[in-house]
Amino acid sequence: MSELHPQMRAILAFMAAKPLPSLDRLTPAAARALDAEHFDVFWNADAPQLPSVADHPLPGADATIFLRLYDPGVPKPAPCLVYLHGGGWVLGGLGSHDRICRELALAGDVLVASIDYRLAPEHKFPQPLLDCVAATRWIASQGRSLGIDERQLAIGGDSAGGNLALSTLLAFRDADAQALRAGVLVYGMFAADPDSQSQRQFGDGRYLLSTADTEWFWRCYLNGEAERKDPRAVPLQADLHGLPPLYIAAAELDPLLDDSLRLVERLQAAGQPHEFRLWPGLTHASFHMTRMLEPMQRYMEEIGLFLRGVLARKLS
Repeated sequence: MSELHPQMRAILAFMAAKPLPSLDRLTPAAARALDAEHFDVFWNADAPQLPSVADHPLPGADATIFLRLYDPGVPKPAPCLVYLHGGGWVLGGLGSHDRICRELALAGDVLVASIDYRLAPEHKFPQPLLDCVAATRWIASQGRSLGIDERQLAIGGDSAGGNLALSTLLAFRDADAQALRAGVLVYGMFAADPDSQSQRQFGDGRYLLSTADTEWFWRCYLNGEAERKDPRAVPLQADLHGLPPLYIAAAELDPLLDDSLRLVERLQAAGQPHEFRLWPGLTHASFHMTRMLEPMQRYMEEIGLFLRGVLARKLS
């Protein structure tokens, strides 16, 4: 294990100066309010400007939801990354990952469609996943109306959004749909295992995300313990054959590190195309922190290069 990156150490000290109650002592509504006030506002400040950022309604599983389309000024129809935000299926929304989506659009020279799927525990599994699948299907069939080239779609997400992105890829595979050409999975919640080595090593609360937090998220999301074995909720339980190329990134000092390492092992055993990047000295949530974390600026560019590569070839 490497040491904390000096800038990461400074960020942790900065955040520790304003400690917040642990999530398991809060209601979901209170947790969302604190997260928006103390995390989202700061990390989304001074985000890069784009020529166009606009919200659009689209069908969720059984109700209208919204996507926010980030356009870096690319010629239309353009490749698009469907993005599913993190937040443990409980926190976050179109505003929480605004900076990430803007930077991905610029780095990848792609449209980014951020999906405002409904949140747990008001909407437990499988509702958030069904919203994501329905929204992605709409983009794959109707995206041209928004300037999206439906033949050049990727999907991505971080943390719980990484879980939803992988499960959406699996849903498209099982439906024999070929619309999604790649996936970007950033420190995803894939395993639902509170006793993994990385949970034991990094889950005590020193590194922003704790095992208590991840277990609170799972309890909010799932309807019961039996669903920890449902491959739609916990994609490491699934057969991983037949997926498009994946870019997988993991923070070294993250309770969820083993989720990504196990995923990579499973993909290797299945002979599935993938790239894996370990972010040394960084913690969970570092994807938000380009304004103070120089290594994350480079990693964002790497993801952009991956997207440019997998979405560059025009299909006839």
